[in-house]
Amino acid sequence: MTPSLPNEAMPDEALYTLLCKYLLNEADAAEHAWVEEWKEADPLNGALLSSLAKVLDTAAANEKAVAANTDSAWQQLSGKMDIQPALIAIKPKSRFLWLKVAAILLVAFSAGWWFLVGKQPQQIYSGPVKATLQDGSSVQLSAASRLEVARGFNDRNRKVSLTGTATFDVSGSAANPFVITLGRTEVKVLGTRFMINYQPGTTALQVHVSSGKVMVIDHDKEDSVVLTDGMLLQKDNDRPIFRIANHVTDMVTRSLSFHDTSLEEVLHTITEVYDIKVEVMNTDLLKLPVRADFTGESTDDVIKTLALMLNAGYEKINDRQYKLK
Repeated sequence: MTPSLPNEAMPDEALYTLLCKYLLNEADAAEHAWVEEWKEADPLNGALLSSLAKVLDTAAANEKAVAANTDSAWQQLSGKMDIQPALIAIKPKSRFLWLKVAAILLVAFSAGWWFLVGKQPQQIYSGPVKATLQDGSSVQLSAASRLEVARGFNDRNRKVSLTGTATFDVSGSAANPFVITLGRTEVKVLGTRFMINYQPGTTALQVHVSSGKVMVIDHDKEDSVVLTDGMLLQKDNDRPIFRIANHVTDMVTRSLSFHDTSLEEVLHTITEVYDIKVEVMNTDLLKLPVRADFTGESTDDVIKTLALMLNAGYEKINDRQYKLK
């Protein structure tokens, strides 16, 4: 009987048996076509097939060292798997060929290699799209962004992984926190609205909290920080440590709000948001209070406004460097 199409449900045991037939060149034309289509349907499927191929190659390389009973091994395997015979027709050409299949699958079960299937996401969203997750949380994905929802989401966990840019509105739950994986960094949410931009190629990361509270955890550096309303966290390859700025009301529109904030703190935020350097020639200016709101202004306009407010002069050195004096 021909297997189901790739987008239909197939018991895991039957799937593994079919993949072994494919790798051992024992699949018929229909089965071979099914696996090819299944492999292209999701990058994780191709990774799973490659992993199984490596296990198969290892077993073949060591086959002379294995003294095995074919019938006993197959009985042990089928007892563990309870495969429905009609689902995939198995017609081994030799006793040893299918002993290798049985041995591979038995090793996979006993060694815990089966976890690869469990790591496949429960659901995948590709931007631009607004998605409502099972726990009621909403995610606005930007173009070229991807969100993977973990298996067991809202039942056993609330875990997702993100590549690209997304804005989240998450329902709080201390017992089951919302966790976003960004490579080796995690964002743990206690109920909030926030934006994340994560680019794996450059390890560039931005996390901006509009309201609420999140914890960002860097597992490689064993570092963590708690972000609250108006806080922005950034890091990248050039500066891999967490850099924090305050007074950011909206990172997408570059909305900043300062209320009697010292110029020193204002400049710290502006240099992070606009990625510029500002040198202050008269250090007495740094303690002066600033009351201003900016939304989408150019860097030149922001520096000019600050200079006028503080009765100071300014000089533009280049597109990313200024002086206040």
